[in-house]
Amino acid sequence: MISENLAIWALSSIEGIGLVRIRLLIERFGNASAVFEQPAESLMEIDSISERAARYILKPVDWNLVEKKFIDSFPAGANFISLTDSDYPDKLRNTPDPPPYFYYSGNLNVLSCPSLAVVGSRKPGDYGRRITRSIINELAASGITIVSGLAYGIDSIAHEAALKAGGKTVAVFGNSLDIIYPAGNRKLADQIKDRGCLISEFPKGTKPAPFNFPVRNRIISGLCEGVLVIEAQERSGALITANHALEQGRDVLAVPGNIDNRLSDGPNKLLRQGAIPVSSARDIFDNFRWHKPSGEKKTLYKRPNLSGEEKIIYENLSVEPIHLDELMRKVGFGPGKTAEVLLNLELKGFILRKPGNYLVLA
Repeated sequence: MISENLAIWALSSIEGIGLVRIRLLIERFGNASAVFEQPAESLMEIDSISERAARYILKPVDWNLVEKKFIDSFPAGANFISLTDSDYPDKLRNTPDPPPYFYYSGNLNVLSCPSLAVVGSRKPGDYGRRITRSIINELAASGITIVSGLAYGIDSIAHEAALKAGGKTVAVFGNSLDIIYPAGNRKLADQIKDRGCLISEFPKGTKPAPFNFPVRNRIISGLCEGVLVIEAQERSGALITANHALEQGRDVLAVPGNIDNRLSDGPNKLLRQGAIPVSSARDIFDNFRWHKPSGEKKTLYKRPNLSGEEKIIYENLSVEPIHLDELMRKVGFGPGKTAEVLLNLELKGFILRKPGNYLVLA
């Protein structure tokens, strides 16, 4: 009998079989290796298996040659897991179209923890960057595995924030594991592999073609309890991931954004369609009924000790940038007094100045 991994890889390589038929065959006969031992009549008892498909499955092959091709499909240092393996992630297995197999590097066990997919713009604004770091830091520090796609922007920020918090993170590739894309994230990919896992359903040598990424997005959402969208245009890969999540019965969450910003179009559209609004990590904990581990050291917010004028300006700032002119109108201070108070707050580390005379809380 051929090995199960070889059998499912060979079955997936047969032209015209497809994911749906593979799953039906496995459900009927128990595993992939048993499929190749069935007579054509038994295969054809499955509605979607025609006589032609049965002939393709049972066509005599040189299994030594097939095995060589199978081994050659492995990226260097990668592992292989199939749908019939007990270690295959349960959340992904229970989606409508799970990959029959995938390659991975790192620790697959991090997916046994509660997990959240985080996706968004490849060119986020300051708001998206800070919100992502803030939310992911708290989630990852509490044991939530963060799953994303290694792209520049929100993906990378989410991975980095999880690692910085000492947490676990998983990157799902739209190409094979032997090709790091984008190339500038090679160091980040190595860090993820050391503290989490890299995953791809594509064999060695598969380049990052545009049509691969919408396909891989179903894996990102399928590995998680839900998908969080932070800054994305109305037509983007992030919303494709959100649509996959809905098809898989997952929760879709979104961070509201400024209506004047095109990067808010995607999250705001999802919110109008019923997505769960998120303004802090607490909203996510509450939605999934996740709890922080008992005995965890909590970082308590200490309100800064400020003078009366400093307090007025401080309370009119937030993580959303505000222009200096608008701030002066809100607080009613003249230019000289405003500049003096802002300088004091900046020296104390409570605020940050941004290009264009914008200000935010540090």
